[in-house]
Amino acid sequence: MLTSKSPATVNASRRLTLKAIGALPLISYSLFDSLRGAQAASELACTLAATMTEGPYWVDEKLNRSDITSGTTRASVLNGVPLALTIKVFDANANSCGNNPVQNVQIDIWHADAIGAYSDVSGNGQSSTVGQSFLRGYQTTDSSGVVNFTTIYPGWYVGRTPHIHVRARAYDASGNITYNFTTQLFFKENITDAVYANAPYNSRGTRDTKNNTDMHYKSVTNPIVISPQSKTTGGYAGEVAIGLSNLPSNIASVQGTGFSAVAQYSGGSIAPKIVSTLTITSVDVGTNGHIYAAAKVGNTWYFNDSRSWQANNLTALDSLPAFFTGNLQSTHTFTVLENINISGLAGTELYVGYGKTATEMVQKQQYQKIYTL
Repeated sequence: MLTSKSPATVNASRRLTLKAIGALPLISYSLFDSLRGAQAASELACTLAATMTEGPYWVDEKLNRSDITSGTTRASVLNGVPLALTIKVFDANANSCGNNPVQNVQIDIWHADAIGAYSDVSGNGQSSTVGQSFLRGYQTTDSSGVVNFTTIYPGWYVGRTPHIHVRARAYDASGNITYNFTTQLFFKENITDAVYANAPYNSRGTRDTKNNTDMHYKSVTNPIVISPQSKTTGGYAGEVAIGLSNLPSNIASVQGTGFSAVAQYSGGSIAPKIVSTLTITSVDVGTNGHIYAAAKVGNTWYFNDSRSWQANNLTALDSLPAFFTGNLQSTHTFTVLENINISGLAGTELYVGYGKTATEMVQKQQYQKIYTL
């Protein structure tokens, strides 16, 4: 059970900078896009994306971040070969693939680490990584139809050639999903061979499946193949342009421009200090709203009202205790967790988020899972 003490002398304005905690049930580490200057994907030939299975390792983490290597100390992620991935998305409904870039499509990617393991799963041929979230995340296409990710070259596992899973989703103005599509990206064999000759990839031995023997690669006429180029700074940069069929005519921007939440961890392993910076979407700066801070301990949710943690069963979203209520600034920096003994709380998830109401926060996906203890 979570307990906390808040100094009686802390006034309302300082509560936000000194004592909040992570907020609503869903997302995680969010980082600002850092790769907008990459070569324009419009120069690439567009491939009409074929529907492909999401596979057994899909988890809807709702992690709004471009750097999907963040938030982990796992060596098979940190020592992987860096890959800067650019995906440009076209609406292929009424035009030939590549003529009509589409905005506001949420693109999730997820893939295996350098030793062939996915995060936050167990079984299906791999050891448990439940509670971890490495190499998962989403970005939303900009006005040029572009999303950028910082990741690593994926490893292989038995029966599959190296690949990256992609999910494309669109939403209406109420936050309802109106489009949900999955496909996979593959790699040129000569690049894979070059990468896999190095540690930590070579610790696995020779892979058992290449593109031409992979059942999913062979199942479609035009698989999407990345031809990454080596970078002078190390690693590779890869770009693909994909066309999506049957997109809805109206795609709403569910989340405003600029929303993000990041966390910094310091202190020891018994009573750490976790500080979060929450960036408010540009259209909401200066409006009145609520900031929510929450922790999921097992199956129980706790919300911080700036004075104490309160258990809540989430049955009435708009009755959730808010950490802060008032005028929303462009950024709010606050201590999510401090002076709490976390022994026995391994796996606890911390969240932050905001909205005019908690319902709006969920509908607009303005929340982040910022840390897992």
